[in-house]
Amino acid sequence: MITKQTQLNIVIGHPLLHTKSPFLHNFMYSQLGLNAVMLPVSNVNIGKLISAIRIMSINLTAVTMPFKESAMPLLDSIDSNALKIGAVNTIINRNGKLTGYNTDLFGIEYALRHTTLRNKNVLLIGAGGAASAVAYMIKNKGGRLIYVNRTPGRTKNLQKRFGGKISQMNKISAEDVDVIINATPLGMYPNFKNSPVPDTLIGKNQTIFDLVYNPVKTSLIKTAEKKGATAISGIDMFIAQGVRQAELWTRKKIITPKLVGLLKKKIIKEKL
Repeated sequence: MITKQTQLNIVIGHPLLHTKSPFLHNFMYSQLGLNAVMLPVSNVNIGKLISAIRIMSINLTAVTMPFKESAMPLLDSIDSNALKIGAVNTIINRNGKLTGYNTDLFGIEYALRHTTLRNKNVLLIGAGGAASAVAYMIKNKGGRLIYVNRTPGRTKNLQKRFGGKISQMNKISAEDVDVIINATPLGMYPNFKNSPVPDTLIGKNQTIFDLVYNPVKTSLIKTAEKKGATAISGIDMFIAQGVRQAELWTRKKIITPKLVGLLKKKIIKEKL
């Protein structure tokens, strides 16, 4: 039940058809006994959205496409990891001061917690805010980055910041790659039949990680499973980054295997 004491949190982006952050957060709040609710707020103007956060005293804001980078200059301070990544997905409001964080990094590390990355060839598809978080983490873990993206300029920017090499999909074979990571929206609902990777590039000895979580099993994940590869759905990252957002807001340790399992079960049951 929403009362005058209920804390309003929001997720901002444009459009917001794909986001399931309110579903995740609201179920999590109920499990943790937090008197809070998250609602979607969409506007094409990031300046107006940031002003709304200040005026309405929103404590926690989740940031999604296309504002992970454009929101940064409008904030009062930015966490060091988010600054190095060059993107934020979380804004915490403390006494009117807005600080940007990147919990995508936490989510990516959680999703790949059982994957060896050092000295492995990692194919990264995409060059947006999420791809920056992936590249930052892969570099720190000692992986060898291979970039493929349709926008050469953005790809060169990632290479300049995080190292690695730029290639083209038709110049890579399955034997060249140990890990494939999709950091694009390809395969996201409602275009769930699309895949960013040709089937011929996927082998049984690879790990395939798709950041897309809606649907839980994308076309890429289904192909990976069919070929015997280790498949990691974006649901793991999605849950972990969302729980980390709540931790930043409440300043409490929240994430546990039990909570993650509960949230995962709920999301899969709802067929998001």
